[in-house]
Amino acid sequence: MKYRQRIHTNILVLIAFTALTVLSFGFRPENGTLALVTKIVQEVMKKSASNEWSKATSGDMLIVGDQVRTGKQSLAVIKFMDRSIVRVREQSELTISASSQTGGMVKIIQLSKGSFGFDVKKQQNDRFRLTSPTSVASIRGTRGKLSGGSGNDTLVVTEGLVNLKNNVSTRDIDVPAGFIGFSNQDGSISSRKATEQELADANNAALGGSSNELNLELRNSKGDKKELKIRYKQ
Repeated sequence: MKYRQRIHTNILVLIAFTALTVLSFGFRPENGTLALVTKIVQEVMKKSASNEWSKATSGDMLIVGDQVRTGKQSLAVIKFMDRSIVRVREQSELTISASSQTGGMVKIIQLSKGSFGFDVKKQQNDRFRLTSPTSVASIRGTRGKLSGGSGNDTLVVTEGLVNLKNNVSTRDIDVPAGFIGFSNQDGSISSRKATEQELADANNAALGGSSNELNLELRNSKGDKKELKIRYKQ
């Protein structure tokens, strides 16, 4: 019985995603479908401009202005038409939006609280913008994690390059892969090299799964030792 339910759910998701692809032709940011909720763990809620908060389900389409909220130990995976992925972490809330630009559009993810991992595919004419009341992160294709939304924001970049701007001071910095950026409500903005733990956490948020490290000690024919570290996911 459970097996049939899983098949039924997968079919519904496939149908919804096919409809999403069809709707992408002639897309208009004001009313077009932007993304699809592809995975839900525990408590995930959804809200549109014309409705109150309600329980979200796998296969739900997201249009401009829709909000997603997660509870404790909960997760929501959102997939865009260009295959970019946003993983909304527990106790987080964000809004999906978009605006037109010459030759394409700007897809906007506004974080109100909590954090999310992102794996944005390389954009041609479009752009992705991650925002909060304090910061704006502009990206074309990169991977990492954004946390905050309520005054002090933290951006960890594991792949690519992100321009991080502080809305209070209008100062901005480039945050490359392997670095962490800080944008605060007092107008300050800075960056530093991220620790291995910070990078591992950001990769986990962006790609899903738990990261593990296996340490091996290798010997050659002469008896010389060499350590080998292998990172893998479960």
